[in-house]
Amino acid sequence: MYQDSLRRFESDDIRAVFHFDERLEHLAHLIGAMERVGGYCTHGHLFEPMPRLEAGTTGVLSFPVPPAQTQALLAEATQAPYGKGTETLVDRSVRDCRQLPTDRVHVSGRTWPTTFDKIMRQVERGLGCPESALTAELYKLLIYETGGFFAPHRDTEKADGMVATLVIALPVAGNGGELIIRHREKETVVDMRAEEASELVYAAFYADCEHEIRPVTSGHRICLVYNLIMQSTDSVSTEPPSYEAEIDRLAIELRARCRDPETSGKLVWMLEHDYSEAGLSFATLKNFDAIVGKTLADAAERADCKLHAALLHAEETDYVVGHDPVRRIDDISNEDFDFVEVSRDRCWLDAWVHADGALDDYGNLPLAYGELMPPDALRHVRPDSQSLTEATGNEGASVNRIYRRAALVVWPRTDSVKVLAHGGTGPLATFLAARRAALPADAPMSDELKGMVSQVADAWPAPRPRWRAGRRRWHRDAAIALEFLNAAGDRQTVERFLYSKVLPHYAKSLNRALASTAEKVEPAAMRNFLLKLVRRYLSRQTSGILDLARRLSGQTCGDANAADLKTMREFVTAICATMPAIGRFASDDRLTRSYYALSGRDPKPLSVSDLRAFIRLIWQFDLEHEAARGVECLTERPDLVSPDRTVPKLLERLHAKHAAATRASANLAVLWRHGAEFLLARSSLPPEPPTDWRIATDGLICHCPHCNELRIFCEDPQARIHRFCAPRRDRSHLKTEITHGNVDIACVTEKHGRPYTLVCTKTRKSFENRMEEYAADIAAMRHLEACASAIAETGETPEQLRTAIAHAS
Repeated sequence: MYQDSLRRFESDDIRAVFHFDERLEHLAHLIGAMERVGGYCTHGHLFEPMPRLEAGTTGVLSFPVPPAQTQALLAEATQAPYGKGTETLVDRSVRDCRQLPTDRVHVSGRTWPTTFDKIMRQVERGLGCPESALTAELYKLLIYETGGFFAPHRDTEKADGMVATLVIALPVAGNGGELIIRHREKETVVDMRAEEASELVYAAFYADCEHEIRPVTSGHRICLVYNLIMQSTDSVSTEPPSYEAEIDRLAIELRARCRDPETSGKLVWMLEHDYSEAGLSFATLKNFDAIVGKTLADAAERADCKLHAALLHAEETDYVVGHDPVRRIDDISNEDFDFVEVSRDRCWLDAWVHADGALDDYGNLPLAYGELMPPDALRHVRPDSQSLTEATGNEGASVNRIYRRAALVVWPRTDSVKVLAHGGTGPLATFLAARRAALPADAPMSDELKGMVSQVADAWPAPRPRWRAGRRRWHRDAAIALEFLNAAGDRQTVERFLYSKVLPHYAKSLNRALASTAEKVEPAAMRNFLLKLVRRYLSRQTSGILDLARRLSGQTCGDANAADLKTMREFVTAICATMPAIGRFASDDRLTRSYYALSGRDPKPLSVSDLRAFIRLIWQFDLEHEAARGVECLTERPDLVSPDRTVPKLLERLHAKHAAATRASANLAVLWRHGAEFLLARSSLPPEPPTDWRIATDGLICHCPHCNELRIFCEDPQARIHRFCAPRRDRSHLKTEITHGNVDIACVTEKHGRPYTLVCTKTRKSFENRMEEYAADIAAMRHLEACASAIAETGETPEQLRTAIAHAS
């Protein structure tokens, strides 16, 4: 059902388009065939008494405006800017006209309210808005001289709720200056000439329409510009046309299509007009979009579906040929290039608004194949931004396009979890977090919530294999889902989620939610889950399991019941018994170790905090005997537990805070002797300084002439510097062998003559490193010596430590 179907449309289409499901054809026809009221623009002429218009210091204007007053207006007006993204710019090559702000323009007169009301009623009918749904705010007065124009552009939303723009041309002599309005493939040309004394020309258009002012060929154009703002639907005095028959047919079709088991359950209808995130709501839908929104809202209610408005985003990257290597370009047409292939594309929905005006947060929900309507929804859609990236290396040039459109989204009310899960864990987790925050404390669970809870455990998607970043997000989202299930209080569903979702994909980031879950489920079920978790994950996620045990042990202190204490004791016993398995992925073979490291299964060294948690668990549940074998195995694995650094720090911290427990711990005595013997074997005496300049060459494996010459130099007790006059390839080879062989030589290239000379100078790097290691060993011995009296058995080892420390002093 969700197959990749790439279609190529003519220029400026999205070519990587999602497959249209032919089963939606009837539903798409029902929606698209509804009666349209109004258009994307409207215009007309009126012959009415003129308003009293005072502009700046010019005073009350006469009509037609005489040249002297026009020149006076131009003298005090400022150059009009235009918007580009977030910037406001002045560029006469883009916009050449002058303006007066609203605080310097006053429109009044006894008959003007009646005249303006007549214009507004005609505008509302022409744009398909209910009567009295729009109010107008004067934006500015514009004056175009001969040659004045405005290049194609779209208006920005200058006020909350703004949906359209109204332009009223005042009587003044002039020619040209036509207003061109475009929406999708349609275009309207409005002649804005008003030359008679009582003539007004008006034009209104939705804010997302592209429009331009052609150059004024003679005379002037003087216009009043208004922002048209959509009022609340509560204030609309006239009901829109009735679509009862269409609503019934749509409800039947929605029930059939949304609940088709072979689909995702989500349907998306792309709107005709553009809307910003701030301006998107059902109250501000324009023209035919408003009809579809109102009708679908009623049909969705009857079909027991949820309806939202959302922003639909699409991104595509295409490889192209036949161009000059340009980094970025603002205007790219398909005719300019030969498109080789669509390399990647994605489409998603966000900025959710419910039909009742409430904001819902589902995050970014991907658009699936076969969901988008109408069939030609993406035809003739121009990208909001695009760029051309030049060819680099083996990769060809690519065109990157970004689209953003508004859409209506519907799905069954009872299937929200399944629909969101189809888009991944992110949208579902965002939704569940919001529902969890809204759950009333100690309130009975509603039927809708019960169905939702059960769906979470069944519909939660599995993480993608070998996708590390995605797995991290999956675990973060799974923790949110688990907390939601805990808050809902359905034990059976929580247990099902633990075994089916958490157990196969456990990670340490789930521990906080798991600790909360332990208080919600039956002790027997939690016991079985924890034991399986230990057997499956302790060997490769030791830190995570120990952290979970630490969290759970903190909850079983005090007045914990016997069942919880028994569960925790068995959990920690299983950890002790499984400790020897931590090293089962160890291998002395480098390739094998690399394989396990890449697969994520090779265990990391245990930290001091991990070992401290393990020892404290042993003490808390009196498991010294059960842990003996595990501790003994740890002493055999210096790659897991560093005897020279980790063990001394661990013992010092435990002794400082738990002196009484350390005295009675046989396991600590084993660790103490292990660390002390290792340090004494290496650093009982200070390192002897070198007596000459011989350096080791054990790491050199090559026997080429240059490397043999290097060996002779290294074995010379007197020589400190040697020069190799050699080609770059040989110099690079020598430097590589010196680096990989850990030879104590510093290399510098002298760039004089040809070939260059590699200057090799002997250093004391190994001795200096050994001295740093010796100093760290003495510090570790001091940590062990500080707790020797409490932990160590009687014998000569503590005295040997004190002697070694004295030698260092």
